[in-house]
Amino acid sequence: MGKIKVKLWTNQYLIIILLSLVMFASFYMITAGFPIFVSTISDNPAIAGIMTTTLMLASLITRFFASVIIQKINMKLLLIISLIYFLGTIALTFLNDSVVFLIFIRALQGIGFCMLTNLVFTISSNIVPKSRLGEGIVFFAMSTSVGTTLGPLIAISYLARFSFRSMMMLTLALMCFSLLCSFFVKNTKKKEAERPLHQTQKEPFYKYMFDKRVLLPCILVAFNYMAIAGIVNFMGAFGKEINVGGSISQFFIAQGIAMVIIRMFSGKIFDKFGHRVLIIPAAIAGAGGLILLGFSTKMWLVLVSGVLFGVAFAIIHPIIQAWALTLVPPEKKATANSMLLIFIDSGLAIGSVGLGILAKWVGYGMTFTYSAAFMLVILILYLMGSRKKADFEVNKG
Repeated sequence: MGKIKVKLWTNQYLIIILLSLVMFASFYMITAGFPIFVSTISDNPAIAGIMTTTLMLASLITRFFASVIIQKINMKLLLIISLIYFLGTIALTFLNDSVVFLIFIRALQGIGFCMLTNLVFTISSNIVPKSRLGEGIVFFAMSTSVGTTLGPLIAISYLARFSFRSMMMLTLALMCFSLLCSFFVKNTKKKEAERPLHQTQKEPFYKYMFDKRVLLPCILVAFNYMAIAGIVNFMGAFGKEINVGGSISQFFIAQGIAMVIIRMFSGKIFDKFGHRVLIIPAAIAGAGGLILLGFSTKMWLVLVSGVLFGVAFAIIHPIIQAWALTLVPPEKKATANSMLLIFIDSGLAIGSVGLGILAKWVGYGMTFTYSAAFMLVILILYLMGSRKKADFEVNKG
């Protein structure tokens, strides 16, 4: 029985990966494009920050209810409705370009993107065969990471030549492609229907908002994104601090290459040996990469730190997500995914503010070095918590 390899790359899996890649690229094109556009209509740089904060707050609040809604409504139908809703929010940007109206649109987009991310994460985890959960989650995470990276790159280069409105037309077309893909997605709730009906229908409302079984993975993911917040927000300023300027962007190239290589086989390792053999070295590599980055004065040191941090970036989030999904029954996958996303948003928000304050006192280099503490906390909490959860280890031998 263990010899039979269940097919992973089905039509449904390919559709959800393509849909997610285009959707994330579109969203992050808008996210990167808005601050650039706002700078042309307002002299106040804080407005862009207010827009991002509004988006995150709307998304965070919605996440508390998203998992409940997903349990009650046909997932395919909800995905189509959410994509049409998001297309509507893009269309609204053509009506008015006042700052107040654009902030309102960002709040609406935060609600829509929250629903969409919860849906694609849950649908993908339902499509993936249980015996290949790690591999499936890792490749799905790679598609969202590629979309997240491509979006800002496209937006920045596009807006250097063309207008914001034409970029919004492009994102509208891309989201239409995602909408077209959604019509070919099958409703994945059929699998959950196989669970005892009295168990799922009599569960109180709040039970679909929180599940203590995935609390440890959620906390670990939050600390991971606190560290990532520093990399995302302060790398450009750090390049100026060590006099390498725009060359500092090569860190992300090194990180991306390491991420792709590691993710090619990390999912298979998870499915065969469990999460322990991956998370421990990843946390150590992440801490080492951040410490080295903080002391980097030459580009070759920056590149080595990018590779080390890329190992952590490749492993920690998708492997912890796959682990979290093994801790809950199928009908609670939406709850687990929703909780993980809530903690990711919280980690990014806390990390951005906290490390921003720290950077004013100690400089950007030392901020990266100190942020290695987040990786060490992940390691310590994981070693302590996973011992108690040993019975949840994935054993395929």
